[in-house]
Amino acid sequence: MALSRRQFVGAAAGTAALAATGTATAQEEPDYGGWFDDVSNYDGTVDKRGQDTVTITVGAQGNNGAFAFDPPAVMVNPGTEVVWEWNGEGGGHNVVSDGDGPLDSGSPVSEAGTTYSHTFESEGMFKYVCTPHKTLGMKGAVVVRPGGSGGSGSGGQQQQGPPANPDYGGWFDDVSNYDGTTVDRTGADSVEISVGAQGNNGAFAFDPPAVRVTPGTEVTWKWTGEGGGHNVVSDGDGPLDSGDPVSESGTTYSHTFEEMGVYKYVCTPHASLGMKGAVVVGGPLDGSGGGSGGGSGQEGSGIELSGPQWLLSGSVLLAFFSPLLFAVAMRRRQNGRPPQTGDSGELRRATGPEPVEEAAETEPAVELGHDEYDPKGTAALVAFYFVLIALLWVFMYFVEFLGRVSIIG
Repeated sequence: MALSRRQFVGAAAGTAALAATGTATAQEEPDYGGWFDDVSNYDGTVDKRGQDTVTITVGAQGNNGAFAFDPPAVMVNPGTEVVWEWNGEGGGHNVVSDGDGPLDSGSPVSEAGTTYSHTFESEGMFKYVCTPHKTLGMKGAVVVRPGGSGGSGSGGQQQQGPPANPDYGGWFDDVSNYDGTTVDRTGADSVEISVGAQGNNGAFAFDPPAVRVTPGTEVTWKWTGEGGGHNVVSDGDGPLDSGDPVSESGTTYSHTFEEMGVYKYVCTPHASLGMKGAVVVGGPLDGSGGGSGGGSGQEGSGIELSGPQWLLSGSVLLAFFSPLLFAVAMRRRQNGRPPQTGDSGELRRATGPEPVEEAAETEPAVELGHDEYDPKGTAALVAFYFVLIALLWVFMYFVEFLGRVSIIG
C-alpha cells in the first residue's frame, strides 16, 4: 500500500490536529412535484449560484432525440441572467413559462445560435417548456435562491452536485459488472478507468462502470487490449469522443470534467452488449461523498489515517517529544539520589551545618545548580537525540524497501 503525497500532507495535518472535523450543510433538492418525471436527462439540480450569467442549451440530446434543455434544472442567485442558446437541432423550439410566469421567447425557431435571456430578480421556482415538444418531455426549471456554490459564491457553501444515489434511468440494467455502487473518487486529481475489462460475457466492460469525481478532475480511459476494438463516446450530446474503435493495449483517452452533472457514455461497437459507463461530477452534501477512494456509501467527518500515515505521524510525534521525555527521566534520576549523611550515619539537620574540626585546606568542591551548564548532560542529551533520529530513519528504510510500503512516494 503506497502513501501518496496527498496522503502525506493529510498525515502531517493529522499530526497537528487529529481531533479536527469538518461538516457540510446539505442544500435540499427542490420539490418539483413530478415536473421532471418524464424528462430523461434530469439528474438533479445543477447549482450555478455565484455566477453572474448562466447558459442553458436548447435542443440538447434527451427524450429520444434533440428535445431537451441542458441542464434541465438549474439553481441561481437573485439577479442572475439566464441565457438560453439554441444549438440548431431537433426542429423549432421556444422557451415559455408553465402557467403565469415571466418567460416567453416567442414563436419556435430552429436556427443555431439564437439566444433568449431573462434576469431573475426574485426568489422562487420558475418552470418552463418548449411548447411544440412539451409532451415529449422538453421541460426545465430555474430555482432562484440566495447562497453560494463552492468557493465562488457567498456563504462559503460547497457545490451542490448530483444526488448521493443518482438515478441513471435504467442505464445500467444490462451492465453485468455494475453492482449498484457509484465508486467515490472525489478529491482525486486524476482517475483512471479500464477499457476492455471483464464483464458482459467477455472483455466488454468499463471498470469501474460508474464513478463520482470532483469538478476539475481529469478522467483517463486506458485500454487493456482485450475484447477487440473499443472507444469512449458520450450518449447523446456530450463531451466524450475518443474517435474510432481501437484495440491496442495502453491506448489512453482523457477528459477533464469542469461542469457538474451525470455524463453517460458507451463503447459504440459493444453498446448492445452492455459496455456502458457514467461519470458523476460533483459531490453530494449529505455526508456520503467527499472521500478519495472509498465507496459512495461511506460516512465520516473526522480525519482518517491509514496504517502508513499513522506510522509516519507516530514517528514525528516520538521524535518531537523524545528530548522532553529524556529530560524528565534525567530529572527523576537526579531527584532520586539519597540524601547526604554525616560521619555517624545520621542525616544532617536542615537547620544549619554541624561544627567540624579543622582539616587540611583542600580545593573547594563546586556543586552545580539547576540553572548551571552541565556539559556532560548536554552532550548525552544531544547524542541520544541523534541516535533516536538515526534509528527512526533505519526503521523507515526497512519498512519502505523490505516491507514494500512507500512512505513518501
